Amino acid sequence: MQLRPHGRAWIARDDVPGMFAIGVARAIFNLNRVIRIQRVAPMMCALSMMVFMGALHACAVSAGKDPMKSLSNPESLPVVQVAAMEVLDQTPTPQYISALKRMMWQPGFAESTRLEAFVRLVKLDEPGLKEILRLQLPKLMALAWRQKLCELIVEHQWVDMTPTLVRAWSVPMAAWIEHDKDRPERIAIEQLNGKEKLTDLLVKMLVDSNPITEANLRLRCWEMLQKLGERERLVQLLADASVKPDDRLLDNLRSCAGELGIVPTTKEEILWLQALLETKNMVFWGQAKEATMQLPQEVRVKLEIRELPVAVAVSKLKPELLKLTPLQLYQIVEERRQANGSRIVSPSFEGYGGDHTENLYEMRNKLSWGDLASMVIAMEMFDSASLRQQMFDLADRDMADRDTEFGGVIRIGAAGKPEILEMTPRVRGNDLRYESSQKMFDNAYTGLFHFHLHCQSYDNMQYAGPHLGDFAYADSTRANCLVFSFVSRKELNVDFYRHGPMVVDLGCISRPKKDA
Repeated sequence: MQLRPHGRAWIARDDVPGMFAIGVARAIFNLNRVIRIQRVAPMMCALSMMVFMGALHACAVSAGKDPMKSLSNPESLPVVQVAAMEVLDQTPTPQYISALKRMMWQPGFAESTRLEAFVRLVKLDEPGLKEILRLQLPKLMALAWRQKLCELIVEHQWVDMTPTLVRAWSVPMAAWIEHDKDRPERIAIEQLNGKEKLTDLLVKMLVDSNPITEANLRLRCWEMLQKLGERERLVQLLADASVKPDDRLLDNLRSCAGELGIVPTTKEEILWLQALLETKNMVFWGQAKEATMQLPQEVRVKLEIRELPVAVAVSKLKPELLKLTPLQLYQIVEERRQANGSRIVSPSFEGYGGDHTENLYEMRNKLSWGDLASMVIAMEMFDSASLRQQMFDLADRDMADRDTEFGGVIRIGAAGKPEILEMTPRVRGNDLRYESSQKMFDNAYTGLFHFHLHCQSYDNMQYAGPHLGDFAYADSTRANCLVFSFVSRKELNVDFYRHGPMVVDLGCISRPKKDA
């Protein structure tokens, strides 16, 4: 492509829209000048305008030399993409239909252009359109288009898209819609099926959906029923042994509710439960049942899946804690914090919204038995110089590695003692992230803590403690977590956190003196 000078800029010869815009501007200016100065007769003005509009029509927006290329390129102007559709509409090919489908989810396209593509797909391949929406709507991040799609599904009365809307609704979308009742996916479900039937619909989908091909949908239905406050209805469902007695999911949930009194809340907790019920973890399951039976009744009725490894660890390391109430455990943690005298180090959340605190006293009313027992165990296990040495060795290596944060699992080993398992991250390439692997999750189901380190420098006080990504991780996994942060060469700050977000600064541990 050759360039020619135009004033002080260089303009491509085939820049049709650009050259056309300049020509239109000049024509309008000259026409106005003629009318204003020479006061041309009305007939001449009308004739001039007709000529001008004819030229305008002749110079309509071009779809380019390759309409398919113009359509598929998100950087093309919307008018060019629509012009390309109009050309390709004449002989719609499978390649053209595929390009229209990509426009439903691929980033970069204007909503108006996506809508043009949607209209065409309804005519050309409605089943294919529905299939691409089933795959892409739950993870679509173009939020305005996501909302528009929900409205279009209602407009076309696609009741069969209800499962897709449920899966999309169950995906947390931070800082998008303040109140869950205002989520466009939920509104669409209610408009398609009746607002008063929402709960019944979710229960039916939970019970009747295919246990193999729609396993994820069933978990999402359970999760949304919990979110709607329908825990008691779920308890009644599990109590009715006549409902799908041979169903693996319901059987697992009945075992958990009947043997431990725990009704999982989220999809991740159900996956955790299913892992614990595997043959390789049956010994742990038996230990969990035995340990939780010793807890106070008011504690047992509020237990979460994440507290099972804590109860088992306590039964092995400090069995006397099983009899204590949360208030008694709080006093132990507070006394230990005071006795240690180690400083509290809080990260900076400047520029972020929300009220963040790591103060034990301020969090006291939000802490469960499992939270407080976890803190007691964490503080006591790092009295061990060998365990501290292992953590400082890991932190020093993390400091030298600029490709990832380090992390892993802390658990009670076969010998009945705490041990640190370093886990290779799933991916590397970012010194500000630790990406948990599936192997880590497999080991963490019976472990005490997921942990990672903030050790970009020896003076990392500004980032000591969990940050927003860590809070999101805890909310997603429902795990008990620890983060270790260098605040000096000789000290690592330790924070306990879990979903909520809830975080408590446990103070600092010191590098063993021989290595100081």
